[in-house]
Amino acid sequence: MSEPGALVTAAIQMCSTDDLEANLATVRRLVEAAAGDGARLVVLPECFAFLGKGEKDKLAIAERLDGDGAPGPIRSTLAELATRFGVTIVGGGMPEREDSADGTVRRAYNTAVVIDPRGALVARYRKIHLFDIDIPGRATMRESDATAPGTTPCVVEVDGWKVGLTICYDVRFPELYRRLVMDHGAEVLLVPAAFTAHTGRAHWHLLLRARAVENQAYVVAAAEWGRHNERRESFGHSLIVDPWGSVVAERTEDDGVIVHALDRETLAKTRREMPVLRHAALWAPPAC
Repeated sequence: MSEPGALVTAAIQMCSTDDLEANLATVRRLVEAAAGDGARLVVLPECFAFLGKGEKDKLAIAERLDGDGAPGPIRSTLAELATRFGVTIVGGGMPEREDSADGTVRRAYNTAVVIDPRGALVARYRKIHLFDIDIPGRATMRESDATAPGTTPCVVEVDGWKVGLTICYDVRFPELYRRLVMDHGAEVLLVPAAFTAHTGRAHWHLLLRARAVENQAYVVAAAEWGRHNERRESFGHSLIVDPWGSVVAERTEDDGVIVHALDRETLAKTRREMPVLRHAALWAPPAC
C-alpha cells in the first residue's frame, strides 16, 4: 500500500528489435504487468517500438504527432493501453516524422510522448542532445544522420507530481536537468535509454545517481537491454534512484518491470535537510 500522495511508478525494460509488431506485443504485456503492480506512471525505454541496424531504418515507421489524421500504430497502442489500465504512459523515445518540403521523410525526431489515462497525448519531448560518438572498437553511432534535434525542455504534471522528460544521452548534460528542476519545478526526472553496453558499464549508474543527488529529485531510468542485432547491444540495468542518490529499484537484465512508490516526504526531507537547491548560485562567472 502506497502512502497518500505517493506516485507509484514503473520502469519497463525490454530488448527491442526491428520488428514493430513484436515490440508492441512486448509493450502490451509489460504495461499490463506494471498496472497489475499498482503503477500509475509507466515509463517505456528509448526505442521501445523499433531499434534497427541503421539510423535511417526507423524512418519507415516514423509517425506524425501533429495534424488531424488517424494516429499510427505506436501512438494508438499507447493510447489503448493507457485507457484500458487507467495509467499515464511515457513512450520513452519514438520516431516522430519531420516532413521535408516535398513530403518525404529524411529525418525524424526522437520523441518521448506522454499519454494520459484518457488516451490523450498531453506532452512530448524531442531529444535535444544527439548521440554522435566514435569509440574505436567499442561504439560508433551518428544519431544525427537520421534524427533532428529538439530545442525545448519539457515538464508535465502526473497525479500532482512535476515530471521532467529527457532521453538517454541527455543524461551527460547536467545543465538540462538543472533547468528542469530550478526553472520548471521538476520533482521526478525520467531518463528512458538505449545506453550502449560499453558506455553503460562505465557511466550509467554514476550519471543517474549524480543527476538525482545534485537536483534532489527522483530519477526513473527505463532501459533497453541485451543484443538487438549484430551491431547494437544495450546495457540494461533499469533503475529508480531516490533524491538522496540511493538505488531503490533495479533490473539488471531480461524483459521486465521495476516498481517503486515515489514518496513526497522523502523528497521534502532531502530538500529540507540538505538545501542545495536554495544555495545554488546560478550565474556565469567572469572569465579570468
